[in-house]
Amino acid sequence: MKYFYWGFTDSGKGYTNRLAKVNGKVLANFFNYQIIKIYTTVNINEKDWFDFTQTKKIIHDNNGLKTVSRVENRIYKYYNYQTSPSTITKVGFFKVLRKKKWQKGVYKDAINITREQKLKYIDYDKYKNTTIYYNMAKDHVMDSDVNSVNVFRDMKYSFDELKSKINMYMDDVDLANSNLLHYFEPLKEILQNKNSVNIIPYKTNLLDSFISKLDGFYNFNLNIEFNQDLFEVYEKDKERIWKWLDYYLVQQNFLIDKFKTENIPYVYFNLDEDEYTDLFVGWDDLRSRDCTHRKYSWEKAEEDEKWKYNKVVDIAKEYMSVRNPKPLELR
Repeated sequence: MKYFYWGFTDSGKGYTNRLAKVNGKVLANFFNYQIIKIYTTVNINEKDWFDFTQTKKIIHDNNGLKTVSRVENRIYKYYNYQTSPSTITKVGFFKVLRKKKWQKGVYKDAINITREQKLKYIDYDKYKNTTIYYNMAKDHVMDSDVNSVNVFRDMKYSFDELKSKINMYMDDVDLANSNLLHYFEPLKEILQNKNSVNIIPYKTNLLDSFISKLDGFYNFNLNIEFNQDLFEVYEKDKERIWKWLDYYLVQQNFLIDKFKTENIPYVYFNLDEDEYTDLFVGWDDLRSRDCTHRKYSWEKAEEDEKWKYNKVVDIAKEYMSVRNPKPLELR
């Protein structure tokens, strides 16, 4: 059985990633510039932590489809999700700033690689076994600032080749998620297979859903209101926020229409009420079903930030009163 988790932004993909790893399943994350396959062997399984060996294979387009891989031993400790960035608390922003500083070589353990060096090291035949090449395949960008240049091409340019190889790439995959819609055409025949389970997650607790999404207003959508401050936009033009939230409902409706048009079977999964073990047959569930909820960052908010959560709740409630949205199955 192959599971395809059609979650969009803030809809449980992180949870299913964890679920696959701790169950030793083969996971495939589909991103625009690469497909990352993760093989996990759980060596020790304790209540609060796991010792595992993990192999990551990165399929990318570098003058044709190429694959690089790395094996690492890790200890995974259960932790609650920390947002980055967050409308409600600056904790997440600090994480992003630290990451950017590391990428730019601010920290002493980082290295600065020139543009010329990066262009040199994308030679697959010469450098495919190096950490430099692997990291570029994983991150796919030349630089970390706003003027970044992609090292490798968007995978859409190699879809013809991908279609001919997709069965090989997907043969051992148990769970696929992330930006599956980007790969709809290469995946279509597999999605129609009777052994494929296409999962569309949704929430019945819409207030919780909208609060969580508004917490990610700053960076959830690269095309709409990206890098904008929620509270500033709210004071200027509320309709911009309503349209931003509408987008996530439209995404779900579009996906269902596409499945119906292409005769692709699907099942709904209620993130608030359904059991993961009923859907993922034979898998063990995680310790807590809300471990990837953004609320754990909100709990770390400083005293002078407490008002932000209440303000976000008020904005979410106002949106619901204006738009009167319905849970997915009732639309």
